Amino acid sequence: MCSRKNNYPIDNKVKTHSNTGRKKLWQLHRSFHCSIIGTCLTLAELRNLSQKLKINDQFPLADYEIHRSFVGLVGKPVYAAKRLQKYLDQKYRTTIRQFSKVKSVEELEMLWKQAISSGEFAGAYWALVTHRLTAAELGNKVYGEVHMLSHLAGAAIRVDMQELNRLKASEKKLNQQLTEAGLKTKQQCQEQDKTISQLQRQLTHAGAAKSELNDLRGYLAAIEKEPLTLKLRKQVEEYAAKLTSERLRAERAETELGESKRTIVSKIDQQRIMEQKLLQLQTERDALEVTLEKVLTPDCTTCGERDACSTGVNLCGRCILYVGGRPRQCANFRVLVERQNGRFIHHDGGLNDGRLRLKSLLPQADVVLCPLDCVSHDAANRVKQYCKRHGKQLVFLPKSSLAAFTRGLSELVA
Repeated sequence: MCSRKNNYPIDNKVKTHSNTGRKKLWQLHRSFHCSIIGTCLTLAELRNLSQKLKINDQFPLADYEIHRSFVGLVGKPVYAAKRLQKYLDQKYRTTIRQFSKVKSVEELEMLWKQAISSGEFAGAYWALVTHRLTAAELGNKVYGEVHMLSHLAGAAIRVDMQELNRLKASEKKLNQQLTEAGLKTKQQCQEQDKTISQLQRQLTHAGAAKSELNDLRGYLAAIEKEPLTLKLRKQVEEYAAKLTSERLRAERAETELGESKRTIVSKIDQQRIMEQKLLQLQTERDALEVTLEKVLTPDCTTCGERDACSTGVNLCGRCILYVGGRPRQCANFRVLVERQNGRFIHHDGGLNDGRLRLKSLLPQADVVLCPLDCVSHDAANRVKQYCKRHGKQLVFLPKSSLAAFTRGLSELVA
């Protein structure tokens, strides 16, 4: 979290480039450096530039530390700042060319609004803040909009998490319904199989009766001229009546078989539709979960914090100062520290608490824990300088979570 003030004026009197009339990165007010580094460059680009420029290459740095290193470099026209200026101009050369044709502040505002509407505003931000026509009022307005966009992105992530939880609950319910429907369908299929077997046996009997009738007809044709014709005709009539009865039974069996087959096909179609719906929901859930995990959480398969989350430690009465983080988590952190024989004090890292309170809390602490994802630059630098000067233990946490806090405590007695 970058430390911010209310006004960030653009100095309109700075010397601009003689060919393009654009301002240099180090000529901008320092309050713009953090937003430019965070908005116009990706973490992958920062890491690549860090290796090329040999910035802190002795050991791997966290994302926050790389960001902070570049923010501190661009305030002066040193080699690294010039290389970064050249890189940004090359990356957004098309947008810069488009903005260079602008002749008035009104046209600048129109191009900026178009960039915001399209969602591709990183290049427009760089081109606008370095443009020769950008005055303090327009620069501060654009800076404020970029600042609020970062807050809106965080709010959108929280909404996505709520939707993910809803989908998980829906998935459990659908799985249960699918299981019940599968059992019911299986039972119905078994009953239909029995009915089909019975109908097939009836058809077999009907076929045998029809074959027997054909034999009798041949026999009757042979003996019609004999004296026993009348008696045989009577038998024929009896057999004809029997055949009619069997034919009706066979027709009913065929009708029942057809209805059973249609019922089975309908049940199978319903089951297929339910399986497709479930697969679709699972796909949506997996896609949303992967996205959110990439943005919000570490990879638990490689995370070193997983083993430390359930490990108890003895703090031996030491005072733990937690600088930064989210205030609503501190109650849980306090209980955790006190249960492990320690004392917990908190400074919000610059949100409401000021420098004087931080200065008064630091002498009380035996150990300082500081989450890198939720603390101001000013508070982090002051804590680091104080602990180095007075020889106090300082543990930087990668994030403001219970798992990271627990891991930090375990390092104190390792």
